[in-house]
Amino acid sequence: MGWRFRHSFKIIPGVRLNLSKSGLSCSIGGAPLTLNLGPRGVYGTASVPGTGISYRQRFGASAEQHPDSLNVLPSTEPHIFPVPDSGAAPAPAPIPGSVFVPVRSVQEVHSASTELLTSESLKEFKELIQTAYTEHEDISSQLETARQEQQRASKRYLSWLNGFLFKRLFKTKFAQRKIDSETSDAKVAELEEQLRLTTIATHIEIEREQAEPYFQMRDSFASLCECQAIWDIKSFQAADKFHERTTVEAKVNRQRVGFGLGSCDLIQWEQKVPHLQNAKGGDLFMYPGFVLYRAAKEAFSVIDYHDMNGRSLLIQFQEQEGVPTDSKVIGQAWAKANKDGSRDKRFADNYQIPIALYGGLSMKSGSGLWEEFQFSDPERLKRFLEAWNKFEGSFANPTQTNAH
Repeated sequence: MGWRFRHSFKIIPGVRLNLSKSGLSCSIGGAPLTLNLGPRGVYGTASVPGTGISYRQRFGASAEQHPDSLNVLPSTEPHIFPVPDSGAAPAPAPIPGSVFVPVRSVQEVHSASTELLTSESLKEFKELIQTAYTEHEDISSQLETARQEQQRASKRYLSWLNGFLFKRLFKTKFAQRKIDSETSDAKVAELEEQLRLTTIATHIEIEREQAEPYFQMRDSFASLCECQAIWDIKSFQAADKFHERTTVEAKVNRQRVGFGLGSCDLIQWEQKVPHLQNAKGGDLFMYPGFVLYRAAKEAFSVIDYHDMNGRSLLIQFQEQEGVPTDSKVIGQAWAKANKDGSRDKRFADNYQIPIALYGGLSMKSGSGLWEEFQFSDPERLKRFLEAWNKFEGSFANPTQTNAH
């Protein structure tokens, strides 16, 4: 006997991601209909199996710009001298030639909504992941309920089957219990099969030329995770130097976060990838060829590396929360200071604050990604950024690809 308990569900096709020198390409589905996403745009291919006949159609336009890679420490970007948000403290005099644009109001550091962050070339890929996840969650919920019903039906049937009296006295009811048990078994089996059909089978293939720098970048990231302290920067604000008796330029509100190697349940891949925890928005997962930004279960974006740029800088930070053991103290500053940084003798309880040298990382994209992090060991950050740039440089810019 056959049953059909859930008539409407979508079979999710397999996804094959390939990172080569020409960039990231994505193939969704298989013959007779395949969707290909790559550096040159989005193409649809229709083929007749067994005949060799196919038709290829391009949809939309390809990427035209390629932002700069991340600068490796030390940076030529303007130097800033932040202090903890919990209170003002002085900073060393700015390095000659440095520039700082005052921001009197609080400047929040945050990325745009996940609806806007996804790269144009990966929108189809994101939609497929979204569909698969929604369908998977719906079936998973129904499957959990069905398994509970299965346990109850099986228990009721086996209690009479293993007995002697009731299955002989109440033959009709015993037969119904058997049918109910078989029906619940069939329902669970069907939902398990539908769950399998709605799971994206993701195959990520990396050419050797890109695989080696990617995994070297991952190793450098694992080393970066061993920093004694990693902070997510939540906001900046210019200091009121006159009233606070400080030479500091800006205050920063920050929160400690943890980095590590992990995976996201949206992408089925056997390898662990760099995972950047975010205190105020979506976590970032660095897969080969793209970054997955995950803000919530169904709120995420997929960003091509070529759509990202960033900067790194050395930060002279007046640390009032305790200097991490892997940080270098490069000087001292007075809590209340004159314009030249010297001690303001009007304050009897004036004290000195250690100045630690940290590494800063800013990640941005044209679609609205903006994340800022701070690291207690700038040397580990430098090695990671060098590996990142080497990996990104192993595949071509979209503009170079389109020129051929």
